[in-house]
Amino acid sequence: MEETPNIDGQALSLLILPNPPSEASFATFRAAYQLALAQALSEAASQSKSGNESVLDIALSYPLPYHPAEGLNCRSSIYPGAQHAIALLYGLVCFICASKAIDLQYNNDVNVRIVLVGDSASWDTLEMSDTIKSQGPIIDIGTLGRSYRPWSHVYSIESEEGEALLQKFVGTRRDLPIHKQASSFTTERLKGGTIIKQSDSQQSEFRGATSSGHHHYHVAVGGTFDHLHAGHKLLLTATALILEPLASQQNPQQRSLTIGITGDALLKNKKYPEVLETWEERQQAVYEFLSAVISFEKPRHAVYESERFFNEGPNGKAIHHKLANHLTIKCVEISDPYGPTVTDETITALVVSGETRSGGKAVNEKRREKGWAELAVFEVDVLDAGSPAETASHDSFQDKISSTGIRERLLQTKLSKIA
Repeated sequence: MEETPNIDGQALSLLILPNPPSEASFATFRAAYQLALAQALSEAASQSKSGNESVLDIALSYPLPYHPAEGLNCRSSIYPGAQHAIALLYGLVCFICASKAIDLQYNNDVNVRIVLVGDSASWDTLEMSDTIKSQGPIIDIGTLGRSYRPWSHVYSIESEEGEALLQKFVGTRRDLPIHKQASSFTTERLKGGTIIKQSDSQQSEFRGATSSGHHHYHVAVGGTFDHLHAGHKLLLTATALILEPLASQQNPQQRSLTIGITGDALLKNKKYPEVLETWEERQQAVYEFLSAVISFEKPRHAVYESERFFNEGPNGKAIHHKLANHLTIKCVEISDPYGPTVTDETITALVVSGETRSGGKAVNEKRREKGWAELAVFEVDVLDAGSPAETASHDSFQDKISSTGIRERLLQTKLSKIA
């Protein structure tokens, strides 16, 4: 295959996937997408051999049930099904990369980022402002097409639905004025798998839509985020998924994502400390990933400013990245299990994993003691690849989502070069 052109040392490709199977499981996602994903990942990995960072953006078409009359008019109402779909897709990516010896992080083979694209049946008939449809990780196909990202290779699936998505993307892309087009691109149609569609009632069950959602304008998450991997990406994407988009430029609502990142002092007992990333490196990786799945603006238009804070007391060290549409990503150094959730009353939601579920309960106990409202707690799925027997190397799969495993392999590589 012809080598992909790059900008600033990156080779960017885009894979557009049609709506997922109605019955969401690793097996059904594997049947639907494995063939196409394997080819796109292999070609993206080949680009990294030339020394470029290879980026594969995956846009999954998703039937979003925004129905204001039924109360399904906020991001949190669709969270269960949406994050489940993203988790299954990241799990499948890790499964394929484990079997093909493709590194997702530590050797920078392929940097995978997943967003959802509202399908036309769900969004085109609804009266929604463009700002709602343009804030990732949920966007419309028009936002994807108008993006300034210089994807030089765009993949789609050989199917009627896949072709319709591709043509809508291509049409939007090529309708841009010449001075706004990021780069030329080529298209390639990949073989798809089996996607089983069910009734509307069964599909709504898969989507996990609920009318009990609330609007959240300040969402928090915490973690170490060392050597950012697929598990981290799922956690961060889920956090952005809950944040409400800007409804109107005329009456803007200030919105924030607060990311508590463990300070260096708390990591001194971690395994393989020689290759631990510093707090500065980890916060930069977090910010770059989040901005990539949230903002599709031209880079110099996406960020207004970044401001550093060195205040006394807990959570005093922070970097606030102010993006377009009144959105701030706050990367905060944390030195205890609670972080900003007990010092910033404006936070209304917290994202946790199965490992940190108890931490969410502890945070709300502290907030009750202060007389503050409890946080809505959202849990993300655990990445898996079905049973260990299904995976070519279960340990290899786990290494894709383990910072400790990544550090161990990094150190081994470093030592082998010295020997």
